[in-house]
Amino acid sequence: MIQIAPNNDINTIHEITGVKNAYEKLGLTGKGVKVGIIDSGIDYRHPALGGCLGPGCRIAYGYNFLNENNDPFDDCNGHGTHVAGIIGGYDIKTGFRGVAPNVIFGAYKILACENNDSADAYNEANNSYGHDEILLMRSIERAIDDGMLIINISAGGPGNARTPSSLMINDVAKHKGIIFMIALGNDGLDGVSTSLEPGVANNAIGVGSFEANKFLNFKAFDTKNPDFVLYYMKMNAAAFPYTKVKVKIFKCINDYKEFNNTILIIDNRDSKVIECSSENKVNNINLQGIIVINAKDDEGLTLSPAVPEYEKLGAILTSKQGDTLIKYLDEHPNLELDFSDKYGYMIEHPFAVTPSIFSGWGLSDEFDIKPDICAPGGFILSVYPINISPYQVLSGTSMSAPYMSGIAALYLETFGKQNSFEQIRAALMNYAIPHKDRNKLLSPVLHQGAGLVNIYDTLRATSFVYPPKINLNDTIHFNGNHTLYIYNVGRKEMEYKLSHLPAPNVNGYNTTLSRSYFQLEYLTNNYADVKFEKDLITVAPGANVKVSVNFTAPKNLSRDKHWFYSGWLKVTPLDNKMPVMSVPYAGLADDARRLPLFQTPKFPKLVEDTTTDNSNIGEIITFTFKNKTGNKLDIPSINLRLATPTHGIFIEILDYNYKFLGVVKIYYGFPAPRVTDLTVDWDGLIYNPNDKNDPGVIAPDGEYFLKIKALKLFGDINNENDYEVWLSPKFIVKRST
Repeated sequence: MIQIAPNNDINTIHEITGVKNAYEKLGLTGKGVKVGIIDSGIDYRHPALGGCLGPGCRIAYGYNFLNENNDPFDDCNGHGTHVAGIIGGYDIKTGFRGVAPNVIFGAYKILACENNDSADAYNEANNSYGHDEILLMRSIERAIDDGMLIINISAGGPGNARTPSSLMINDVAKHKGIIFMIALGNDGLDGVSTSLEPGVANNAIGVGSFEANKFLNFKAFDTKNPDFVLYYMKMNAAAFPYTKVKVKIFKCINDYKEFNNTILIIDNRDSKVIECSSENKVNNINLQGIIVINAKDDEGLTLSPAVPEYEKLGAILTSKQGDTLIKYLDEHPNLELDFSDKYGYMIEHPFAVTPSIFSGWGLSDEFDIKPDICAPGGFILSVYPINISPYQVLSGTSMSAPYMSGIAALYLETFGKQNSFEQIRAALMNYAIPHKDRNKLLSPVLHQGAGLVNIYDTLRATSFVYPPKINLNDTIHFNGNHTLYIYNVGRKEMEYKLSHLPAPNVNGYNTTLSRSYFQLEYLTNNYADVKFEKDLITVAPGANVKVSVNFTAPKNLSRDKHWFYSGWLKVTPLDNKMPVMSVPYAGLADDARRLPLFQTPKFPKLVEDTTTDNSNIGEIITFTFKNKTGNKLDIPSINLRLATPTHGIFIEILDYNYKFLGVVKIYYGFPAPRVTDLTVDWDGLIYNPNDKNDPGVIAPDGEYFLKIKALKLFGDINNENDYEVWLSPKFIVKRST
């Protein structure tokens, strides 16, 4: 059980989002609002979630789609329980409180245990991948039938805004007014266009992540020198269960027995140490625990110990904390730490209130602004299944999405369901606050959308602006003329000043870095030009005024790079007691069809699935289609690095004379996002693309090529010039021995 130290607030996260003020000044708790959670189920036994399932319980509704029964118990995953706690947990013993602690839950279980995740299963029937479309759509239908007003989906996968679930979400949000809060994924380190579906659906509120202001730590001190204090993080939100333990720095040595009965320090900044510490012999010694020093803090903090078997006994240090400990150990090699202090301490995050580097970037494949908005998702404390650990600290957009679901519950508690989904999204986005990143640059709209949510400002506001975001597309589809509608729903006349806040331009195809095409480059001296019809606007009470806005994309940008530009239109009430509104905009200062798809260094490449043989370096590979090492089939595989999303990958099979024979069925018209690693296998069957029922024919022995075509963004499927094409090297199929 967590015990927070005196003068430390376990709910400090609510200070940066307006939730604390909404609770203390407005008395809001989300009372009676129904929130559906499509996830791994919920541990409804947890006291912070009511302790029961069914009518009269906090978790009043639910269904298990994996076992087809009415018991959505989260037995092994923990993800859904953590999500539920963020939305509306409340534990009177610890003081922990979610965003909206009086909501009513519906639990819809579609995610199985870790490493057996049905939501990550490939669904061939729907021509999609990333999560099971059928289970997701069934769970949405059940949540609607149960009367859920908000549906949280902290799951997703590579795809686009046109998948069946995305289209379903668009329809349900528009016609039923249901609010979908959906995580955008944690692939932000791979750059632009890394947001996942169904969060990229046009009518979903795609949620990005910010780092917390403070995060939970525990502390130990030198038994011989109490002035030396070491703060450490624990994923399971519990202090080490010891009093005094010796500490040693891990080194790559032959005999690890000298580490017996110690807490081992593993420095994740040293690649050699990481490699040898992960070997089985580390697991065969009697360790009291592991403390992992994280990689450089500017690359983000992680809660993944180097040796997973010691997760519960694993602690994490920031790089700065690690430097302090290593220096002290050099001076005190026989260090023994006292872990008797079991209190938890909320200490300052080194990158407090900045966009999380893991948070997925926009734009969507349709150049819609994603994320729509952000909420805390880095180092979030919440409840967890009791049989695993009552509390856990996790990071991800899986945490920021439920935070927004709780926010939406506070909004609905205040206004009811009188407003449309679009009005609710606009209200939340209007009062989000743009922030700088950890490098002190204003983070582009592609990474933070409208900014960090502030529900207190949203609820006390008497003004709103529409539309909530402006998509400027690429240069071919660019429309620079737009209209803002400023609404005054208050009782007195309001005056507003209009202004422009530009963000740095970002090139998501930076070829000067080692991971070419998947790294970001910024430009801070050339912005879009924005002209307002009027800079000062007066709006009578109960009225609205429209204002014309003209955009001009940045000029004189290098054509060998692909610059995305963005910023915010600021609408500032002259009454300084009222909060500022903003409207994000974004576009591409280029023709989207010029964005490269395959042109990443060394990729695509044809390889033998069971070896590193690579025909791109001159080898002609022979494939037998028989089992080889590890029961893998000896079949042709193509490794791809898609630098840009595509609405269709088409793989054709050619004979030795380049004659078209047919297609690889499941990869014909297959939509794909921007990905750093995609493997395409050919099973040896040739299909007729014009016959959906074709069972396929076995390719006879011979020489072949595989031709991959990817449709460029905004391309015409019937125009061959709108495809990027890659032809594999020749390879041989020889099944006979």
